[in-house]
Parts: sequence; structure tokens; C-alpha cells
Amino acid sequence: MADVFKEKFPTVQPEAVEKERAKPLRAPLIIAVGVDAPTESKVIESENICAAAAACENILLAATALGLASRWRTGDAARDPAIKKFLGFTPDQLLIAFLYIGYPEVQIEPRQRIGLKTVLHG
Repeated sequence: MADVFKEKFPTVQPEAVEKERAKPLRAPLIIAVGVDAPTESKVIESENICAAAAACENILLAATALGLASRWRTGDAARDPAIKKFLGFTPDQLLIAFLYIGYPEVQIEPRQRIGLKTVLHG
């Protein structure tokens, strides 16, 4: 990612390159999620995208249930041909997510939720 960033912006300050280099190190695990183009005429691309997005959300929910921190990111890196190639994706595959998963730096206490009756009846 840092190499691609530097190629796109050759005059960028070294600090910015190092910041870009550190992005994939924000968590101990990154899952890159891609979507295949449909191979059958009855399958439409948006269904594949929606299925992959639902899988991403389920991974994030499972991570949270296990006490892990998680974040869904994309950005320019998800559209860059060199990064897609490095990750093993084909040029025509959509890279829809970088799922960062790791242990939280701080524990957030669950907040008290109000009941549905309170919301509906004020």
C-alpha cells in the first residue's frame, strides 16, 4: 500500500508514506473480501455484492460476540489494480472490504438500553 501510494504521489513527504505503510498494521488480522463476477446468466452482480457484504457483516458481528474489535474499510487501496493483484484478486473482481480484526485497546462498557415500551409510549 505504501509503495502504491508513493507511486501515485511521488513528491509526498516520508511521514505520509510511513502513515500509509502503518495502515495494514492497525490490527493483527485483515480479511480482504472480493466479489466474483457472475458466471451464470440468471445471477446478477448486485446479488453477489449483497451476499459478500452480508458475509462481511456476519464476520464483524461474530468478532464482536467474541470480544474482538473490528472495522470495515475500503478506500483507494480497494480499487487499485496493483494491490488487488498483490492480494490475488483479478482485475475485474470488486474488492469490497478490508476487515480489520483484533483485540480492543480499551474495553467499552455496554450501555443501558431502554425498553421498546419506553420508546413507543414515551
